[in-house]
Amino acid sequence: MTQPPMTPPGPGWYEDQQDPTLLRYFDGVVWTANTTPRRSPTAEASVIGRATPGVIPGTAGGHGAGSQGPGEWQGGGVPPAGYNAYSQTWVASRRDVLPDGAVLAEWWRRLLGRIIDGVIVAVATLLIAFPFVTQAMSTMSDFFEKTLRAAETGVAPPSQTAFAADFAEVILPITLIGIAVSLVYETFFLVTRGATPGKMIVGTVVRPVDGPGPLSVVTALKRQVITVGTSLLSLVPVVSVFASGLSLLDPAWLLWDAKRQALHDKVADTVVVLRHPRQ
Repeated sequence: MTQPPMTPPGPGWYEDQQDPTLLRYFDGVVWTANTTPRRSPTAEASVIGRATPGVIPGTAGGHGAGSQGPGEWQGGGVPPAGYNAYSQTWVASRRDVLPDGAVLAEWWRRLLGRIIDGVIVAVATLLIAFPFVTQAMSTMSDFFEKTLRAAETGVAPPSQTAFAADFAEVILPITLIGIAVSLVYETFFLVTRGATPGKMIVGTVVRPVDGPGPLSVVTALKRQVITVGTSLLSLVPVVSVFASGLSLLDPAWLLWDAKRQALHDKVADTVVVLRHPRQ
């Protein structure tokens, strides 16, 4: 009876359960149809130290493992110059894989990670800004109570303009505290771990577009320029409408972008990829 395929810890090349001579790619969710030979060169097949000058083993006219054309290396001998297993079997069939083999994170992973981080930041903000939060709730409660009493007694209702001014006065410190908490939270985890707790849970990591590596503090701050800007502009009447639209367009941009970059990724020149099992 055929054993069901194992579920690896993350995306990568693993032994094919049906053919031990092959490696099959697991994209983090399902096994793909992409395979590559597993065998290593033997002493008889190796051409190290006895390659014909000027001839690349594995290419037409070479003396490697067969007369294969460029890009058709089958695993025997030494791969031809520029050969990349990802580009031959994986990258060629998927557009969500970078040249170095990193897999771009799907939109749903990024959305879920963002929601988790949002909840964490909101709880931290609530705890730090608790005095201002209680004051805001009291301001709202007083306004509704006075409005209800005015309707019952027939007296003039409280001024909505005055209420808006009082409410904005207590909302401002809450917003500023929330921005500060988010900046510290995002910057700390992106610089030290390459991912926030939300991203860690869904298995993603943030890296520069040009290759794997840690983010600098400046890059981590650049990723938050749009979020901070829209949060501040949301406090300004009329302008807040445009700020809300930009805050929605920012994450939605990745749905049609070739590198699945949100607008804040483009500002910082970063991409979000699936975390390697060893990371």
